[in-house]
Amino acid sequence: MANESPAVLEGALQENALLERRSRPVRKSVDQETAEALVRRLCSLLDAEDFFGRYAALQPREKIAQQFLASAADQSQSEFNCAVSPKVRQQVPLLFQAMAGVIEERSGTMIQSTAEINGEGFGRGLLYSGRVILVLKSLRAGFPFPFTSEEKMLRYGAECIEEGLAFLDRYKEVTAMHGLLSLEG
Repeated sequence: MANESPAVLEGALQENALLERRSRPVRKSVDQETAEALVRRLCSLLDAEDFFGRYAALQPREKIAQQFLASAADQSQSEFNCAVSPKVRQQVPLLFQAMAGVIEERSGTMIQSTAEINGEGFGRGLLYSGRVILVLKSLRAGFPFPFTSEEKMLRYGAECIEEGLAFLDRYKEVTAMHGLLSLEG
């Protein structure tokens, strides 16, 4: 290092300073079109489970708040002894189904979802099309579930949707020749 030129040393110091200043990335705002599509899909799934139409008169945001979001009591129940509340076990597959529907809408490709969470809060959520896995999220101790605010739920859902669409777009040329079902490996 003693024989290095001052310019090289200065460049190394600047690079080191950049590495030290790293912090969490600044989150960009949620795309409103994606958020509205997610709310619409989630409401249609909630309406399908509302057999007697108890919540039919509610606005979409109120429906989500009453039927989907967990209360503080549900959240504290999930944190006690690593047990997952029934509300959380309902949230996981519904959110992944709604995300799959939005990706399907946007891409024109059939998207499937699989999501499960066990009683201790461990599980996974998966969005895929044919043999291509678009989104794979591991759930550890239920995190990020239970969602207690609509904003957090919309942010998580929009990020997963954007990730899935970006992955689908990146591999579109690979799958164009043979289709999604014929990828090897």
